[in-house]
Amino acid sequence: MKKIMSIILRNQTGNVVLVVALSMGFLMGATALSVDVGKVYSEKASLQKALDAAVLAGAQVIRNSEAQAITVAKELSQKNSYPLENSQFTTTSDSIKVAEQVTVPMTFLSILGIENIEVTASARAVVAPLQTGRGITPIAVEKDSIPNGTELKCANTGNASGNCGYLALGGSGANELANGILNGSEVSVGSLQSVVTEPGQKWGPVKSAFQELIDRDANKPHCQDPATADNTCSRVIYVMVIDSWDDAQGRDTVPVVGLAAYWVEDILEPKRIVGKFIKTITAGEIGLTGSEFSLYGVKLVE
Repeated sequence: MKKIMSIILRNQTGNVVLVVALSMGFLMGATALSVDVGKVYSEKASLQKALDAAVLAGAQVIRNSEAQAITVAKELSQKNSYPLENSQFTTTSDSIKVAEQVTVPMTFLSILGIENIEVTASARAVVAPLQTGRGITPIAVEKDSIPNGTELKCANTGNASGNCGYLALGGSGANELANGILNGSEVSVGSLQSVVTEPGQKWGPVKSAFQELIDRDANKPHCQDPATADNTCSRVIYVMVIDSWDDAQGRDTVPVVGLAAYWVEDILEPKRIVGKFIKTITAGEIGLTGSEFSLYGVKLVE
């Protein structure tokens, strides 16, 4: 009996050793596979982020030049360790797209004959009129004044039955108006049918607020010229676009049709703010359809 039990135990020991050996092999293989799969997913994520950043950067200048947009996108992608060629880009006047494929060398899978795995990614960004923006100044301009109008507010409130371009976005009164000029408000054109006007000149607080915006840019050379000014400049403000002041009577409502960007050049007497409408891009939600004025946003669509 003892002899029989000894034989059985020896056989079971052998089986355990075999099972352990097979299990170890399986675990090592699974570990090896997870390491290589992890490399692939990591590379895919890095590539996608790099391409997304590249087209978003390029889209910032696509309205100026498609060639410049490609150059900007290539420079950023190069910094992110993914050099790109011009031929990899597809552009239009309001979009930029790029595709890239990279080779990921395998470590453990090469034992099975899988030396490399190809990883591909693409990204596309579009530019369209801004529908929801932050830092919107409580001032409205008539759509017919864009793009060639040079004066932001009127010198005579009698021209619009007491109105001079101001809006009551955050509340009424001179202090609220000045605060809105300095800090802006978040506005969604899509959710607005009309806005409330703020009648009167309120020149003292308005003049001080605009002077502060100009002073903030004193040490920013690119902000001194409308051709180079951008959304980093305090004197570049975002205003609401309306159809007309014609029907406004005192504190009233006016319909909103879009957003525009305006570079403040100077403050002149009597009670004048002068400058130029410029095309620029800033953060916010875009609408792929709608009227275009001079303020745009960028969005990844692929």
